[in-house]
Amino acid sequence: MRGKGQKTIANVFLRYICLLAGGALMWLLVLVCIFIVLEASGEVLPANYAELWLNETAAEIRTASEVTENMIPPECTFGVYKTDGSWRYGTFSKELRELAWEHYEKNDANTGGRGYLRFLERDKGEVCIVNYRITMLYRNAFLRKWVPRADLLLVIGYVVLFLLHTFVVSRHFGKYMGARLAVLNEVTGEIRDQNLDFERTHSELKEVEEVLDSLHQMKEALKSSLHRQWNLEKGKEEQIAALAHDIRTPLTVIRGNAELLAEGELAEEEQEYNRDILQSVAIMEEYLEMLHEILQADRTEMENGSAQEDDEERQITCEALAGKMEEQARLLASARQCGITFRRGPLRGMVRGSESRMIRAFQNIVSNALDYSPPGKGIRIAFSNREEAGKAYLLAVVTDEGPGFSAEDLKYAAERFYQGDKSRSSKVHYGIGLHTARQFIMAQGGYLALENGEEGGAKVTLGMLLLTPGPCTALHGHRPVQY
Repeated sequence: MRGKGQKTIANVFLRYICLLAGGALMWLLVLVCIFIVLEASGEVLPANYAELWLNETAAEIRTASEVTENMIPPECTFGVYKTDGSWRYGTFSKELRELAWEHYEKNDANTGGRGYLRFLERDKGEVCIVNYRITMLYRNAFLRKWVPRADLLLVIGYVVLFLLHTFVVSRHFGKYMGARLAVLNEVTGEIRDQNLDFERTHSELKEVEEVLDSLHQMKEALKSSLHRQWNLEKGKEEQIAALAHDIRTPLTVIRGNAELLAEGELAEEEQEYNRDILQSVAIMEEYLEMLHEILQADRTEMENGSAQEDDEERQITCEALAGKMEEQARLLASARQCGITFRRGPLRGMVRGSESRMIRAFQNIVSNALDYSPPGKGIRIAFSNREEAGKAYLLAVVTDEGPGFSAEDLKYAAERFYQGDKSRSSKVHYGIGLHTARQFIMAQGGYLALENGEEGGAKVTLGMLLLTPGPCTALHGHRPVQY
């Protein structure tokens, strides 16, 4: 939304200011009209009502044998004096008696804060002084009691209506601005969540539209930067992977020739040189394997962070998932020429998650177990359901017959690049398999647990959260180290 149809915040604010001022003037006019009507109908007495009353009753007060209250206007007081100033009777307070006579002698009708005085000389040689105020009054005695001044009610009513009107206008202004600024929160939220494919949004406010333009440009720049970074990293990985693959070819030739030489008759010194060559080739192959694992782990993390939508989650029964894991374990054990035994109890319930990632996590654990098992020994794998802390899981427990975990291993084995105690195996590991397995399984809602088996060896438990729990065995006794 661009062009002359846009508004500025200043224009919107000015519109609401005019609305506020117009409402204030409208309520003032409404109240004034109401009071004019009330005054015209006689329900509200005019401010000079006391003076008009006294003008009509002045002759009666002068000639009456005695001045009574019904001759005096409502809400007024009076006093009757002798010509020498001595008090006779009336409704004045003690303080006002002397004050009124002093003003009579000075012919001063204004008492300041006590109102005005009307002096009436009676035919009987007396002076009647009436104290009154110039203010609007209600004709109704009840209203006069509780609201002595009708004009004061007008002021109070106007203040209340003005405050109410201000509240309504300001609340409407707040909602209006909040709705127009909410789009900024939505856009910044999308950028924060790295969802950079959202559609361009617009605003009818010029200032907000300018901010949206800046955010859109920032989004495009960030998106372009991430794509460049992704392509750069991918290119580096491909180059390194190609280089590692190319290095394997001459290493294979060197290993083959060295092994052929070892089969022949060599002098003792030549045999020692040949063994050094084979050991060096083995170390270089281990370095290449480490490089392959690091590249695979980096690729996995990048897939987790930016392409999780490509690995669709789905539901699978515990029986079906355990069957696929058993098949993968048999393939790995067969390739390593290592024995493997399975134990599977009744499995119930459904698991929801990325099937490929759960199987890859399981493969990493099995691969580690096979690597750490001594020659001629095998590994044990058991599947079962179990309930822990009110949640049901499918457990895949892999136990090897190696030296087991040290105390340090139990604490750090699932950390990336942790290599642990080399005495566990003659093989070199680079601390990626368990770390990757933990990342995969935690994304599913499960956990990875490490402990030592009762009969020796390392024991790794992969717990996958069930979507539809069935009857499960509760967890009791020793708890393994969970991640």
